[in-house]
Amino acid sequence: MVRRPTPRRQSRGFTLLLALGVVAVVTMAVMLSFSVVGREADTQADTRRQKQAFFAAEAGLAEGRETVRLLLNNNGNNSTMGLSAALGGVAPVADIPALAAANPPWYELLPGPEGGWNPYTVTTANLSPSEIPVGVDYPEQRNVRYRVFVRDDLDDDQNTVDSNRQLWILAVGEVTMEEGRRPTRSMVQALVTNAIGESIFAPGCITKGCGPDMTYNNPTDQKAPAGTTITLP
Repeated sequence: MVRRPTPRRQSRGFTLLLALGVVAVVTMAVMLSFSVVGREADTQADTRRQKQAFFAAEAGLAEGRETVRLLLNNNGNNSTMGLSAALGGVAPVADIPALAAANPPWYELLPGPEGGWNPYTVTTANLSPSEIPVGVDYPEQRNVRYRVFVRDDLDDDQNTVDSNRQLWILAVGEVTMEEGRRPTRSMVQALVTNAIGESIFAPGCITKGCGPDMTYNNPTDQKAPAGTTITLP
């Protein structure tokens, strides 16, 4: 009796290939989700840094306005004020290329201890216990700073001397990053005028005696209201 050999079944490996495909798809999905989460976190961090830089610039601008007000008041009734002399004999800004080439020149209005930068830090040591909510991990702010500059407003051909009591203020807020990474900056600018007299902030000159600069110093109206009491609408 002749016995015929039983044919062997060849393993095609379909189950293994299917398992490998599922693993590859799951791995790609996980990596994609990590990438999306990382981009979202970077976007939120960049938005936070932009706000911090803007608030630092606004703080510098407010401090700069007060400094300019004091400078103009200390100048008394003088019709002109040399910016360099009023700021203590400082030279025009030279360490920032864009400002160093400007005409009129920019001057450092509030020189800070960190290469001209003023720190804008917020730490728990500087806050009272009532300002920190109970059970909250307060985020300290240590890498924010600002610089403030001032220049003349081109009122005449003397670009280093003010003659109309108007000055431009430029404030730069910055959030520093780790070494090698570009910082986040924000810039705000304002034209500051030192007006004599009480001002009315209203949509139009609606009060008798109001001059063209929205103050009561109106040379064309001889019937300005008496007294110092002002009633706002």
